[in-house]
Amino acid sequence: MLDRLLLRYCRAPEHPAKLRVIRWLGQVAMPAAGIVAPVHRDLRLYLHPRDWIECLLLRGGAYEPHTLAFLGANLRQGDGAILAGTNFGLHVAVAATAVGSTGLVLGVEPQPAALLRTRLNLELNGLLPRVRLVQGALGREGGLVRMAWSAPVNPGAASLLDEGEGFLTALMPLDSVKHRLAGRPFRLLLLDVQGYELEAVRGLELGDGPDLAVVELDPEFLSRAATPAAAVVEAFTAAGYGVFDLHGNPPRDLLDLPERNFVAVKSSAGVHWIQPP
Repeated sequence: MLDRLLLRYCRAPEHPAKLRVIRWLGQVAMPAAGIVAPVHRDLRLYLHPRDWIECLLLRGGAYEPHTLAFLGANLRQGDGAILAGTNFGLHVAVAATAVGSTGLVLGVEPQPAALLRTRLNLELNGLLPRVRLVQGALGREGGLVRMAWSAPVNPGAASLLDEGEGFLTALMPLDSVKHRLAGRPFRLLLLDVQGYELEAVRGLELGDGPDLAVVELDPEFLSRAATPAAAVVEAFTAAGYGVFDLHGNPPRDLLDLPERNFVAVKSSAGVHWIQPP
């Protein structure tokens, strides 16, 4: 009953102090895991206002709706998918729903807190059997790499480029991860790795890569990594992929894409584009 009342307030009409009130309620009235809320079609997630994206969803907002729609429209029953950067599990849950009981999603994430959050939300929706969670970061070769602990306000923004107190995590090439799809067709790759996109792609033989890749280009993290956005795109085009935005248009500005994502498409792959708003 309390959870329903809290959710009703979070999704009530806005007023000037509402955000402060919601964050105060998160401290004094909500469980540590947050409250359960519907967020995308039939999916429900534990949400807590300490995380800005979860707070947005609590208030009835949408996060990357076109990317989520693209995942749902282009993953099919029995497909295999790899999503690098799980955050709190929203994208992984959408992908797991789409691939069905015979498909498999690999969720790759170096931050332990994000993995546990993802697992909690997958369990809530009965989707955990369709997902294998992989603790580690993607790179061109295997090894160990240092990573700072994520910030509670947005664990999904954690990057291998961050400084501060941290831990060692496994670094693994995508070619070794994709074998965990256990024979399922490698339909889709999603990369949300905060400036490490080019290193992740260099660990994959793109000639045997996915039909579709959705790759985030964040200007801030690319700048910190000294990686031009064009270099990430060129890794795909050199392997014969076409590059578009989420709506199927050739990108005009790689640093101003809808939801900051480009889509790389194999020449032989079918694709369902998302209609622009």
